[in-house]
Amino acid sequence: MSRRPPVMLCPEWAPWLFAAALGASACATEGSDTPASTSDVSSGDATDVSSVPWTGPLLVDVKDRAVTFRWEEDEFLSHCLVFRQQKSGATKPVEVLLCPKKPAQTTVTIGDGQATGVDYPWTAMAGFQQGPATWELRGGDQLGWAATPVSSGNLNLGPHFNGPCVSQQAKATGLQEWHAKAPVKLDVSVKLGVAVRQTVEVSTPEIWVDSIPTQGSTSPGGTLQFAYTFDTPGMYTVEVNDLGGGAVLNCAVYVGAAVPLVPVEVSGGKGLAAAPSADQLASMRQKLLALVNAERATVGLAPLQLNDKLNEIAQYHSDNMSKLKFFGHTDPMGMGPGERAAKFGFTDAIGENIAMDMSVEGAHNGLFWSAGHRSNMLGKTWGRAGFGFAKAGDGPSLLVTENFSTP
Repeated sequence: MSRRPPVMLCPEWAPWLFAAALGASACATEGSDTPASTSDVSSGDATDVSSVPWTGPLLVDVKDRAVTFRWEEDEFLSHCLVFRQQKSGATKPVEVLLCPKKPAQTTVTIGDGQATGVDYPWTAMAGFQQGPATWELRGGDQLGWAATPVSSGNLNLGPHFNGPCVSQQAKATGLQEWHAKAPVKLDVSVKLGVAVRQTVEVSTPEIWVDSIPTQGSTSPGGTLQFAYTFDTPGMYTVEVNDLGGGAVLNCAVYVGAAVPLVPVEVSGGKGLAAAPSADQLASMRQKLLALVNAERATVGLAPLQLNDKLNEIAQYHSDNMSKLKFFGHTDPMGMGPGERAAKFGFTDAIGENIAMDMSVEGAHNGLFWSAGHRSNMLGKTWGRAGFGFAKAGDGPSLLVTENFSTP
């Protein structure tokens, strides 16, 4: 009888990413009764951006699933906001024209279908890169026409992560999303509707993930408190998980001059028309390995090596999810990562991330911008990796399984 390997259990259903994770440091080892945590978020008020490098009278309001730009009323009936960016080596700049949908409207909102009052989807900004850009506000006298320059300026585009800042399982106060300057210390209080883990995971602009201790109750009906200082400009993600590792909050906190306009989880891709061939599997594994190792290299970690046994275990799970039409770490028969590893005679410690997306890059981005998943990718004790890819049942999406283990 083979020894059952220790497994990091953190099945995390995150509907905005269609992803799940077994975080090495973010999740309790199987058999542990370590408690967990969960949350909902209050949004920050509109912030005057005169403290950041803009030259025009524009306000920015960052809330869950949306960024709104505001300007004062003037003599023009209609307006358009133009964003422009000159990419290195390109002959023409990238430009997008955003016009409010109603006359006399003095806002433009970029977001998704779940945000209120969205004028344009995030895909409108998909051609831009993180870094310097310019903006121009134009005015006009007829609805749908705005050509007279009103004001203009510079801005720095930062990443926007469209994670859920609102949860039915919790209510948080004190976790504002947008701050013009660093450092910022936030004291957060979370009213819980479910039992949660005792630590909160925070991914930092330096890529590392901080595990933050909490105070108060982690039980349903209790209140959880934690404090954190965001001391470096950039984008953070704050993730609170239930006892099973499900993310009930994965909210971005933006600190500094960069305005969150570049959607990090937009990846494109056409998915799979059929089950991947052996050549496709080999290619996708190499691509995902390169993406993960690039993140590890950024923080000085040794690269992972592909392992045939871990590939086999990961492929079995992806194929099983496709065949049985489920998405999770535990299959309908109750087999989890530990049982899968034992089934294949694997006795070393193992960690697991899963994702569903239309491309390898999209799956990686979704996992990387979740603190629990990122923590698993950056596990300092990992030396080997295995990846599995399958077609998502009747749909074209990729079902991706990542397995990590010690050298």
